[in-house]
Amino acid sequence: MQHTEFIKRLYNKWADPDNRWLSVPCTIAALLVLFVLVKSCQGIVYYHSDECKIYRLGYPIDQARAFTSALNEEMVDSLIKHGEHDTIAYPLLSERYFIPKNFDRYLAFHKVDAASSLSDIVAKVNVDVDRDAPATPCDTSKGNLMLVNGHHYLDENYKPDGLVAFQKTYCYEEQKALGAVVQAFMAMQQECKKQTEAQLMVNSAYRSYQQQIGTYKRNEKGYAARAGSSEHQTGLAIDVTSLQHPMRWPFDTSKEGVWMREHCHEYGFILRYPKKQANMIGYKYEPWHLRYVGVETAKRVHDEEITFDEYYAYYLDKR
Repeated sequence: MQHTEFIKRLYNKWADPDNRWLSVPCTIAALLVLFVLVKSCQGIVYYHSDECKIYRLGYPIDQARAFTSALNEEMVDSLIKHGEHDTIAYPLLSERYFIPKNFDRYLAFHKVDAASSLSDIVAKVNVDVDRDAPATPCDTSKGNLMLVNGHHYLDENYKPDGLVAFQKTYCYEEQKALGAVVQAFMAMQQECKKQTEAQLMVNSAYRSYQQQIGTYKRNEKGYAARAGSSEHQTGLAIDVTSLQHPMRWPFDTSKEGVWMREHCHEYGFILRYPKKQANMIGYKYEPWHLRYVGVETAKRVHDEEITFDEYYAYYLDKR
C-alpha cells in the first residue's frame, strides 16, 4: 500500500504542469540507457554467434558470413572445431563439385594430401578415396544410373529384367544386354562403320555374379572386378573391340577406338574408366569398357570431363 501511494505521488509530481520541464530530459536519458542496454545485449549475442567465432579464427568477416550461409550448423561446428584458419576452406565453397556435407572431410584430406589441387581434393573425397567406407548395397532403383563399384555392390541373386541378345553380326559369341543398350550399340556401330569403315564388335556384355567369379579368377592383369562389383552384372556395360583390331590395346589407338571415345556419348554411353582418372576411382584404364547411362547423362559426363562416380556423388547422391 505504501509503494502504491509513493508511485501515485511520483506520477502526480511528474504530471504537474510546473514540473513538465523534467519530462524531456528524463525521456531522453531513459532512451539512451535503453539503447546502451540493447546494444550491449546484441554485442553479447553476436560474440557467441557462429559468424563471430569463425571471424575470431582469422577469417575476414565476409568469409565468415559466407560460411554460415553455405554450411549447416553441423558443418559450421566442424569448421570451428578445426580450430585454425585454413587457406583452402573459403576457396572450397566456390569449387564446381563442392558438396557441403563433405566439407570437414575436404579439410582433413588436405592435411594428408596437400599436394593435390582443390578440384582433385573435392573429386577424391566425393568418390571416397579419403576413407575406407564400408561397402553398401547398390541402389538398383536408379535404373540406368545405378552405381556399381567397390563401394556399391550387387547381390549375388541380382539379374536385370529385359536382357536381349545381340545379333551375331555385332558380337563374337552370344552376348546379352538390356534392350536399350543393344539398340544404342547397333546405332553407334553403324555410324562408326560409315565414318571409319571399321566394324565395332561386342566382346563381352552381361555376366552373372557366378560368371564374374570365374572371370575374376582367370584375369591376370587386374582388369576384372570382383563379383558383385562388376557393372557387367547390371546388363548396362559392354566391352568393345572391332573386327579390324580384336586385341584390346591396339583397339585403343585405332581410328575406330578413337572415334568411339569421341562419339559414344551421343548414343548414351560413357567410357567408364578413363585414363586420367583411373587411379582415383580404383580401376585401371579400360578403353574398351562402355557403360550405358542414357544420352542426357552421357553428354554431361563427357562435356564436364568427370567420371560417373563423380557424377553420381554430385548430381544423384548430394544431400
